[in-house]
Amino acid sequence: MLKSKKAVLISMIGKGRSIVGQKGYEKTNYYFEEIDKSIDTCFFGSALYKVLVNQGYEIDKWLIFGTEQSSWSELLNVIDEENHDELIDLYDRVYDEENMGISQELLSEWQDSLKEYMPGIRFITVDPLDYEVYINHMIKEIPDEERIVVFDITHAFRHMPVIIAFSLMMLKHIKRISDIKVYYGAFELKKDRNDPTPVINIDFISTLVSYAENLATYKYSGYFPELLKLLDTPDMNKTYRAYFWLEMNRQPKSDLSTIKSYLEKIESKDNYQSAIAKYVKKDLKSLIGASLDRRMIERGKFFFKKKQYLKALILLYEGIIIAIGREYKDQIIEMNKKIKNIDPLDYDAREIIRDFIKLIKTKELYIFEKSGYRDTYELLEYTRNAAVHGSENDKVKKYLEKQGDFKILFRRGLELYESIAKTSPSAQKSLNS
Repeated sequence: MLKSKKAVLISMIGKGRSIVGQKGYEKTNYYFEEIDKSIDTCFFGSALYKVLVNQGYEIDKWLIFGTEQSSWSELLNVIDEENHDELIDLYDRVYDEENMGISQELLSEWQDSLKEYMPGIRFITVDPLDYEVYINHMIKEIPDEERIVVFDITHAFRHMPVIIAFSLMMLKHIKRISDIKVYYGAFELKKDRNDPTPVINIDFISTLVSYAENLATYKYSGYFPELLKLLDTPDMNKTYRAYFWLEMNRQPKSDLSTIKSYLEKIESKDNYQSAIAKYVKKDLKSLIGASLDRRMIERGKFFFKKKQYLKALILLYEGIIIAIGREYKDQIIEMNKKIKNIDPLDYDAREIIRDFIKLIKTKELYIFEKSGYRDTYELLEYTRNAAVHGSENDKVKKYLEKQGDFKILFRRGLELYESIAKTSPSAQKSLNS
């Protein structure tokens, strides 16, 4: 038994071709593969409505966009023929007036009468060149509860479905639209004039929308698991774990290598998925096999580009601390007689490294080779502490409140990191020499 699905149907209604010598419009025979049946109608939306209801959809809203000269009278054929007599007088008035341009009063009366049989039907007259009218009405009409949207693009000026389609992509984030289905009665795809018109369910649209959403999520947040899921990445548990470990500054080298190998397979394809795989792999590549401080710096640069400045700042500062601990491990032990060994990855070691930096503050040492690097380090430290704790610090106020100044400081911090991590000859010398 079909499970009921709540849906909003969106159609556009154009002007039909009149039949000489009688009322009504020329009909087209639409073939629906889902039900293996053809339906004769001059308005595709009426046939689609019946098919959707037959498939178990609960259409609580049917938004029909049209002009004053659209074939509104054709909606009579959506309801059962046994009820036509009750509406025939009103139908005649609508048919006679719509050719010249139907009044809003008569159209409202026609809508209200049809609502007795289809409670969710809604007629919306538009100026085809009013590009905002569609989204403004959809915001009001589409419920806030979860809905599937079925979009019929058959009868309209060509630009109208384009505007509505892009509007729906935006509304998917405002309303709880779980899926978007697009139908088209493709008259031009008939192989023979006597053949029925094929109906196309363009389900690939939903796939493209999902890719667009998850690419945007990745671009602005760095979250990649759902994007890789769309690429049919095997063993998603590893993918979710790899992202979580990256966020927690763990070392998911094995999982990242597995993901990279799969992305390389996808990249070898000659299709759109290969471009997506290449796009993601480019960022992940620098993280595989890198030391923790290098991964922090690369992630910091990644989030800096995405304007996630607090995250970028914390990663940069901590990366510098760990790099100093790694590069000057022997000198730290030499200056601190109380310890025999130090692992920069240990949490407690961070304070020892910071103490080491304070101890050498007044000495002529190689840790801050270039003029101004010590100032850069201290400004990063103060800015990081003030940003994390929300505290005031006049010394770094401009970096906390002026984006341009913060960007300059961040880039100077990157230079400082590279001067430490490059393992230059001076970095090999004893700090006491």
